[in-house]
Amino acid sequence: MLSIRKILVPTDLSPASTRVLERAQTFAAKFSAAIDLLYVWTPPALQAPETVLTGVGAAEQPLLDWLSNSAREQLSKFETQARSLGMNIAHGYCELGDPATIIVERAKSGGYDLLVMGTHGRTGLSHALMGSVAEKVIRRAACPVLTIRTAD
Repeated sequence: MLSIRKILVPTDLSPASTRVLERAQTFAAKFSAAIDLLYVWTPPALQAPETVLTGVGAAEQPLLDWLSNSAREQLSKFETQARSLGMNIAHGYCELGDPATIIVERAKSGGYDLLVMGTHGRTGLSHALMGSVAEKVIRRAACPVLTIRTAD
């Protein structure tokens, strides 16, 4: 018998991610499973990580600290909105790094039974240039991965 107790839903915090979360909620309800969110962010490529932000009347703050705080705030808002729509989210995780790598690592270390994630369904040149986080995760994940096409 298939047992699904923990579901990890990677998110990019977009409206499409809300639709993916709705599908994950359907699975969670059928299996009495817990849903955790994972938001993986990456720093801007053209900015040195040691850059310090300053402003009038503001204390200096390293750019990575500011970005990290901002990412956590965005995830918190997404969680709040999802809960207001009736989603049952156990935990939200916000991590820095390569999305595919972090998703696979979190799924393994957290003992998840299922990953539910969106895919934009890119093909051709855009797929070749941008790659697919979902495809990389599918190839490396230790647990099953359910992909939901989110192309608008």
